[in-house]
Amino acid sequence: MSKALVVHKDRLPQSQKMSRAAQYVRMSTDYQQYSIENQAAVIATYAQLHKLTIVRTYRDEGRSGLKIGNRQGLTELIDDVRSGHVDFGHLLVFDVSRWGRFQDVDESAHYEFICREAGVKVAYCAEQFDNDNTLLSSIIKNIKRVMAAEFSRELSGKVHAGAMRLARLGFKMGGPAPFGLERQVIDDKCRRKGSLRAPALTRPTSACA
Repeated sequence: MSKALVVHKDRLPQSQKMSRAAQYVRMSTDYQQYSIENQAAVIATYAQLHKLTIVRTYRDEGRSGLKIGNRQGLTELIDDVRSGHVDFGHLLVFDVSRWGRFQDVDESAHYEFICREAGVKVAYCAEQFDNDNTLLSSIIKNIKRVMAAEFSRELSGKVHAGAMRLARLGFKMGGPAPFGLERQVIDDKCRRKGSLRAPALTRPTSACA
């Protein structure tokens, strides 16, 4: 008896994989510009123009791009690519900063190289360059990585400076108010506008009451 031919999804021929794509989306804040929906819309348009079918989504919501340790979506993506059993040939990302704001720009290049070595092409859908490994695209991409890392460094410095300034003015930074104190709303002249109170806890209603 002849054996039936079984085609495994993770063992598709390379020619079929190249028409299939995965997308990676990340949002560290609630900025509308980088919302998951906006990223997905741009990626979907890119996929349509390049005749690609998105078959898988990796996502990290509310996750900083500084480290991979707290990004389950990216970690899963890299693990899948390393396994050699992915069923797609393209990885679509909104832009270089969504891939990561790693302080060591070589780390970002490392993860992209892992994908490329496994036969998965990485495309930055909202960027004005093709990620085709030409000299020009490599230079622009590296500049983008440096800019992404520098943005995080500058933002961290500004936040720290602002927190230190408010602390010197006598304000408590972070956490709930200590016992015996209350949180107040003030204007730019330090004039009191009201008090902030924690929302009242509602008790569950019993069906037998």
